Amino acid sequence: MGVKSLRWQYLRLMHFPLPLCVFSFATLGAVISPRIYPDRLLWTYLIAFASLCLASYSFDELRGRPLHTTIPENHLRALGWTGISASVLAGIYLAITVSPVLLAWIPPSGFVILAYNMELFKGRFHNATTFALGWGGIPTLGSFFLQTLTINLAATLLAAAIVVFSFAIWTLTHDLRGEIDTFQDVAGKVDGDVMAIRRSARRMIWKITRILCYSMTLFTIALSYYRFFP
Repeated sequence: MGVKSLRWQYLRLMHFPLPLCVFSFATLGAVISPRIYPDRLLWTYLIAFASLCLASYSFDELRGRPLHTTIPENHLRALGWTGISASVLAGIYLAITVSPVLLAWIPPSGFVILAYNMELFKGRFHNATTFALGWGGIPTLGSFFLQTLTINLAATLLAAAIVVFSFAIWTLTHDLRGEIDTFQDVAGKVDGDVMAIRRSARRMIWKITRILCYSMTLFTIALSYYRFFP
C-alpha cells in the first residue's frame, strides 16, 4: 500500500463532513450561554475531535470495516485509545481548573464511545437512541454546561432539537441504507440491475447527509456571527 493511499484512508476515516455537525452542536451549546469563554469552547472542540474522529471512528472501523479501509488493526486501536485518553485527560484538566462537577460528564461520554462503537453488551446500545443522545445531546448540553456550570430550559430545548436532528442522520445513514440492502437481498436474485440501483441510492443518501451537515454548519456560523457581531 502506498503512503499516499494510506493517508487518504486516514482522511476517509474522519467521515467528513459528519464531524462538522458535532462541532456545530458544541458551538451552539456555547453560543446560547449568557457568557462565552473561548478557551473552554476550544477545549470542547479538542474533546469532540479526540472522542469522535479518533476514538469512535477508529473503533467503529474495527467492527466490520464499514468504510472498507485497509488501515492496520493495531493502528486503529492505537488511534482509538489515544482519543479516549486525550478526552479523559482533557476532562480531568477542566475539572481541576474550572469545577470538579465536570467529572460527572466523563463516564457517560466514555460509555457512549465504548458501548456504541465497540458494540459492547452484544450491541444492545448500538442504536439510534445512543447515537442521538451521545453525538447530539451530550456535545450540546455538555458545551453549555462547561460555559455556565448549570443547565436551563433553553439549553435543554436546544439539546432536544439536536437529538431529533441526529435521529434524522441515523435514519438516513443506517435505517434507510439497511432497507436498501434488504431490498437487494430479495430483488437481486431476479434483477441484475439491483446492484446499480443500490449504489445510486447509497450515493443519494450520502449526498443528503452531506447537505444536512453543511446546512447545520452554516446555521451555526450565522448564529455565532449574530452573537458576536450584532
